[in-house]
Amino acid sequence: MHLPKTFLVCTGFAWLIHTGSAAAPSSTALPFQSGEKLTYRISWSNIVEAGTAELSVGPDEGKPNSLRLQAKAFTVPSVAASYPFKDEFVSHFDTVARAPWLYEENFTERKRIVRDRTVFNQSRGTALFTNSKNQSKQLAIGLGTQDPVSSLYALRSLVGLSPGMQVTFPVVDRGIQYAFEARVVAAELITIKLGSFNTYRVEVSVRRNSAPMPDRSISAWISTDARRLPVLVSVSLPVGAALIELVGATP
Repeated sequence: MHLPKTFLVCTGFAWLIHTGSAAAPSSTALPFQSGEKLTYRISWSNIVEAGTAELSVGPDEGKPNSLRLQAKAFTVPSVAASYPFKDEFVSHFDTVARAPWLYEENFTERKRIVRDRTVFNQSRGTALFTNSKNQSKQLAIGLGTQDPVSSLYALRSLVGLSPGMQVTFPVVDRGIQYAFEARVVAAELITIKLGSFNTYRVEVSVRRNSAPMPDRSISAWISTDARRLPVLVSVSLPVGAALIELVGATP
């Protein structure tokens, strides 16, 4: 399983609220700005350290009112010999529409090298996926469809995140459409090495073609403050769980 990618895909949420009214993106300033950098420790069952990850926000000159959202992950030297990975994912995010217009994946896992891109046309309801072999596939999408990286940032910009909220939303990843179902189940105080955080615990399940994917169960803890930081994520695996823990945040 691609741990960093799973983390980014499955901690995203938006945009159809089942609590009686539709969720709307915040009309106020985004809780993240250009210059933000979050760093994470990736481990297996909180015992074996497997890698590190970084989320960063930067300016995007490709389109007005856009940010460049980047996710990177690397294997630590102790496990690089058995399972090396080096990943980079970039979402070009329209801050007005709160949705991506371009998504790029560049990652290496063992001998597998992937260079993919997805171009979103949100107003026309289409997404064009092109893989490493320059093979293309066009999909019909709903307005507000996210990519794995943008979904996490779109969650952070939602209004009214609180226990009891239930969310279903579309995500396109490598030419495949998924439905993510999420429940904000509780407000919890959690303590990690970086400190103690008041958080919302969110349980996420994944569906493809209306069928559940039981191996894609995720729990995420999102801070309750104005920044809505992803503090901790647990991803179920066939044996144990992958834990992604925040170890640094700037500014």
